Amino acid sequence: MAAHLSRSQQILTAARIVFLNWLAGLQFWLVLEGTALTCGYILIDAMTAALFFRMSRGKWFPAPLCFMHGVLVIYHAGTLFNTGGLFWEKFILNRAFDVELFYVIACALFRIAVTRGAPRLCFRKHR
Repeated sequence: MAAHLSRSQQILTAARIVFLNWLAGLQFWLVLEGTALTCGYILIDAMTAALFFRMSRGKWFPAPLCFMHGVLVIYHAGTLFNTGGLFWEKFILNRAFDVELFYVIACALFRIAVTRGAPRLCFRKHR
């Protein structure tokens, strides 16, 4: 909702990509198991990182999302070789999703505040 209210096509597109990433991950979780599930997560996060990389050309907003999904690809590749348990893999995925949602919502709220003429957050020089 905040992405829609921000009236930024880039923030709205990022919110949709995050939602589609979550939806695909949920579907893979319901259908796949074991190594196939981890490979599915690698595929989803690699495609999402590529989408955010394409969006980030010349813009700063999608860059942290691209790096986050790149790190998740490396994390999932590491879990293929180290069986630390399914609980920790899900825990890390949920926290990454929470951070990603917080980032998109915070950027949308910041844009809403700036476009509505909210006071600046920096200190002014006193003369």
